[in-house]
Amino acid sequence: MGMGEPMLNLKSVLEAHRCLNKDVQIGQRMMTISTVGVPNTIRMLATHKLQSTLAVSLHAPNQKLRETIVPSAKSYPLDAIMDDCKDYFLQTGRRVTFEYTLLAGINDGKEHAKELAELLHGCGGGYHVNLIPFNPIEGSDYRRPYKKAVLAFSEALESRKITASVRQTRGLDASAACGQLRNDFQKRPLLESSKSEPQLSPALRTGSSA
Repeated sequence: MGMGEPMLNLKSVLEAHRCLNKDVQIGQRMMTISTVGVPNTIRMLATHKLQSTLAVSLHAPNQKLRETIVPSAKSYPLDAIMDDCKDYFLQTGRRVTFEYTLLAGINDGKEHAKELAELLHGCGGGYHVNLIPFNPIEGSDYRRPYKKAVLAFSEALESRKITASVRQTRGLDASAACGQLRNDFQKRPLLESSKSEPQLSPALRTGSSA
């Protein structure tokens, strides 16, 4: 995850998966393949019957809201994603993890949790929800929800028999949490190499010592 959309490069992802499992000796169940959702690819992945976790970036309990959060959502309707995830579970026996970034005032209400639970129950079992409080980024319209709201959302899911966990945030105090470093780099791109290279003293340039 974080290095492009795996399902758009599935052949190479499967080869990397094989290499990590066979050559590096990392167990399949220790690996996760994360996708925002690409039509017809989850079913394709299911045919390989991997024991790794499939994580789907959901972020909303309905199609209309998801389209405002996930740019590519219009090309892959939520109902189709859920059908493919159900098929994935039936073929592999591996539960699907749904990544759900909580955005204050947008998708973090109890009504959203209730709707999400109904969505998952409507597609059978074998699901887990990974709740991710949004990491604040300067200039973003989104805000991080209060801890109370995060816990209320999680409890609302649990009370409806949906297994959920809250991702622990690391590096928030140093703006080094997920999504923040990339944003900081975008604001302060590297200068041209000629300008960014440190200027050496004449002694160091000639190799002489002081």
